[in-house]
Amino acid sequence: MYICIFLFLLAVTLSSIRFKSLKQTLILAKIGGEKSYPLLFIFIMLGILSASWFLSGTIPALIYYGTKIINPQYFYLSVFLILSIFSFLLGSCFGSVGTIGIVLLSLGKGFQMDTLITGGAIISGAYFGDRSSPISSSANFVAILTETNIYKNVKNMFKTGVIPFILTGFLYFYLGYSNTFTQGDISLINEIPKKFQISFLSFLPLFILIILSIIRCNLKKTLIFTSLSSFLLAIFYQNYSLAYIFKSTILGFHLDKSDNLASIIKGGGIVSMSSAVIMTFLSCGIVKLLENIGVFENISNKIGIIYKDWKLYLYLMFVSLFTAGASLSQSTSILLTSELMKKTYEKSGKNSDDLAIDIENTCVVLCGLVPWCISISVPSAMLELNSFSIIPWAFYLYLLPLINFFYKFPKKSDSH
Repeated sequence: MYICIFLFLLAVTLSSIRFKSLKQTLILAKIGGEKSYPLLFIFIMLGILSASWFLSGTIPALIYYGTKIINPQYFYLSVFLILSIFSFLLGSCFGSVGTIGIVLLSLGKGFQMDTLITGGAIISGAYFGDRSSPISSSANFVAILTETNIYKNVKNMFKTGVIPFILTGFLYFYLGYSNTFTQGDISLINEIPKKFQISFLSFLPLFILIILSIIRCNLKKTLIFTSLSSFLLAIFYQNYSLAYIFKSTILGFHLDKSDNLASIIKGGGIVSMSSAVIMTFLSCGIVKLLENIGVFENISNKIGIIYKDWKLYLYLMFVSLFTAGASLSQSTSILLTSELMKKTYEKSGKNSDDLAIDIENTCVVLCGLVPWCISISVPSAMLELNSFSIIPWAFYLYLLPLINFFYKFPKKSDSH
């Protein structure tokens, strides 16, 4: 938040100097910020949804049965695989973290697992689907900008992503298997059925979310219908009052501090997404100001022809990190990186498919390695963890670009 505010004030200062008008600068910032409104609605709905899953007993039920099914030694690997499948179905990093991610983090607390490693596994899995799902907004955005076929891109993403995926899975397997864990306080987990009604009905919101994702229902409608089903369960099945439901929806679900489960079963709510909402609005304002100053145009003009594949890819990585750091947004970073590098790829003898897959292997995931970018700060806020602390454990985010960087070096057979 502080870095975002600093960058916004810096952009305002530069723009005011350039146009000699603070009023015009603030108008431009407002115009840019208005572009964030559709995304802000999704953030708010995710806050509501996560709170509703606590109220309906969905998350407590998943924690209760999860501790009985999942072996702690395979927990980190399980988290990574579950999030990968879920995010591929949902096509959204934020959506998968804000739902099943919160469930698995709470489950990890019940197992007494390392919350930062768990958070890293959640982020890694979430980015797998965010990058490679044919219904992902980022994947479709890349296809539109590069004028390429989305399904051909998905095929290329699986080809270039299989080794990083396997290595990421192995690392989470090793971290879980090489450590000795207690089964957590099982007596504590057994208190869940005393606090919540636990049965097949508790899983209804999860089933609705999965079914709507499979039939490719609009993300906004999916979140609304799932939340409504959760609230109905909260009223008629868990017997919560409307006043308590309203309070939890706004401030998040919290048990009494004296309750033994208070540290495990908590979270969600609109307030939990407040920092994400503010950062998203400011980041869109920053991009608008930097565009009008001409920062990105000057950079584009200075990029020349690059003939070696590894140098071109390395340049793309640096541009991706710069645009992510400057814009604080994955979608804006994708847009700027595509615009900045498109002519360079053409001049260097590369086609649109090359640019598309290279952006997918760099820009889409590297945004998650910039701690103040909303691509990682928002999921971190959902999990109530620090983005700086999660990044070292989000293996997929840097194994994917690094391994594909080494693929770019010429092989011995190519020199003959």
